[in-house]
Amino acid sequence: MELKSNGTTTILNGALIVGAILLLVCGFKYYNKSKSVRTYQILITDHNRLQTAQNIAANLVNDTVEYSKTHPAIESTLEAIGVKPIRTPSTTPKPAAK
Repeated sequence: MELKSNGTTTILNGALIVGAILLLVCGFKYYNKSKSVRTYQILITDHNRLQTAQNIAANLVNDTVEYSKTHPAIESTLEAIGVKPIRTPSTTPKPAAK
């Protein structure tokens, strides 16, 4: 039995090769895009964790400031860490009384 090369077989073989090349190109693109998405998901998760930690710290500072309103002994600590401005004695002279 002898295989003859005709136009239809040549066209089908060409289409098969083009399809295989397109499949490889699309697979490579998909792999790179999915890798990028996984990287971004990790960054987004890290950002969300950082945002949560910042919210917790801010709430803790706010609660401490509220606590300092009824317990003034903690104000020196809040001034030391920069939450409240440092109180300085007034250096402006008082007007003379007449």
